[in-house]
Amino acid sequence: MKKWKLGLSLVITASILAACGGSNGKDTAATKESDTTKSANVAQVLRASVPAEITTLDTTKATDRNTFTVIEQIFEGLYRFNGDNELELALAKEPAKISDDGLTYTFKLKEDAKWSNGEPVTANDFVYAWSKIVNPDSAAPNAYLFANIKNAKAITAGEKELAELGVKATSDYELEVNLELPQPSFLSLVAIGWFYPQNQKFVEEQGEAYAMDTSKILYNGPFTLTDWKDGATNWSYEKNKSYHDQKNVSLDKVDISVVKETSTGVQLYEANELDVTTLVGDYAKENEDNPDLVRKQELALQYLSYNTVEGSPLANTHLRKALSLAIDRSAITDNIVANGSDPLGGLIPTKLAKNPESGEDFRKENGSFLDYDLKEAKKEWDLAKKDVGEQLELELVTSDDAMEKKLGEYIQSTISENLKGITIKIRSVPKNVALEERRAGNFDLATAGWIAGDIDPTGFFVLFETDGAYNYGKYKNDKFQQLITDSKTIDANNPEKRYEKFLAAEKILFEDAAFEPLYQRTTNYLQRSTVKGLESHLLGSDFTFRNVTISK
Repeated sequence: MKKWKLGLSLVITASILAACGGSNGKDTAATKESDTTKSANVAQVLRASVPAEITTLDTTKATDRNTFTVIEQIFEGLYRFNGDNELELALAKEPAKISDDGLTYTFKLKEDAKWSNGEPVTANDFVYAWSKIVNPDSAAPNAYLFANIKNAKAITAGEKELAELGVKATSDYELEVNLELPQPSFLSLVAIGWFYPQNQKFVEEQGEAYAMDTSKILYNGPFTLTDWKDGATNWSYEKNKSYHDQKNVSLDKVDISVVKETSTGVQLYEANELDVTTLVGDYAKENEDNPDLVRKQELALQYLSYNTVEGSPLANTHLRKALSLAIDRSAITDNIVANGSDPLGGLIPTKLAKNPESGEDFRKENGSFLDYDLKEAKKEWDLAKKDVGEQLELELVTSDDAMEKKLGEYIQSTISENLKGITIKIRSVPKNVALEERRAGNFDLATAGWIAGDIDPTGFFVLFETDGAYNYGKYKNDKFQQLITDSKTIDANNPEKRYEKFLAAEKILFEDAAFEPLYQRTTNYLQRSTVKGLESHLLGSDFTFRNVTISK
């Protein structure tokens, strides 16, 4: 018989107990009563902007943070992150039971949780949604996050049947998950939208039309979505009357507008037509003394992706090094982004991981790679010319939001100025199109962003794994791949060895100039003083509106 222990890791357990006990002051009845009294005579409507359209509302297919922000308002999983970025219970009734060997997780679900059609949210809804992601027919880009669930990797590879997945509903309200190896960060994963449930009967009834407009979605989160269909630039959230905790949701409505130009967002904010809007570039700098400014560093990087596929000019390592060395990251953060973001000299951002023995931050310990060096850049370009020629035109794909366009223009100008003979042609397209173009490999260079899916470096290294779903540039290095594979298998239970292999793996990426990191992102936004309880997150979504109230 298995021996069980109740709870999570020490930190996570403390977070959940604090949240359940109300000691953080965010969700106590007294706080809610005070907020309600204070805002009783004020319309509970929030007006906010986002930088891009929704790419998909199928939780098994979502990949960008803007979409995850939407998903978090209308759906809910077993756990969630609170305003202090600590885990707390959501649909889970109590902290998960974890077996002594760390391989089995048992979740008991709240029995009052319902879908917006009145049907209960059950354990089978999780089994169904998670099975969809690992199903090889789905080709879900996020299947790698489920790879440690028992048999998931073999199922995705077509080697085992879907019914053998290590996830089962032991009753309507109890879910059991079996892992291949212990995974300390597993609970932070189940708080992200990929691990949310889906109502099997409803999804299958909708077929290909599922989640394509508001009538083709069932909701189990604090809000429902209105006035949206695929490609829409405006939509609204309305309080979900079926939500199990709807009595503690103060907002009646949230009106969202897609605003791609910061100048437009600022104008709307100053005209009192928005309550929250994101700032980038000069606008972030100009508002540094504005009491409405909120600035927060993210566990996220912005980077330049290289298409290294065989036959591409960028299959040439010298060319990649030349491009990287010719880009001044400080010039980007100081003059282009100008919002408090920091130059990033590696793949792993600051504050994501620490040396398990010394506590030193990973980024500080491994240093900065391929820093701006024009002399070396020209040497590498001279070496590359032997293979790619004296004149070279490269296409740079960016999204059409204001910051990415400015970033693309900087890269274009600095490369053409510093590396004579290279011409950069920019193609700016809507964010969802840019993502599809990267997936299809239709680029030479592409601006891209990545944010932590959980508190573990493997979530970043997946960008360059040989068979990684996000390795759009087709980078391949067997030594790098072996280090990452070992970190997930033979060294999974050895924090010191895992960490050493992460350090070594990152160094290999830069020996190869696999990509060019640009900066660690910082979020800047204006928020009216009347908006209380808006939560921003390091993982998953940008914002959560569940605890927002509008005061006088």
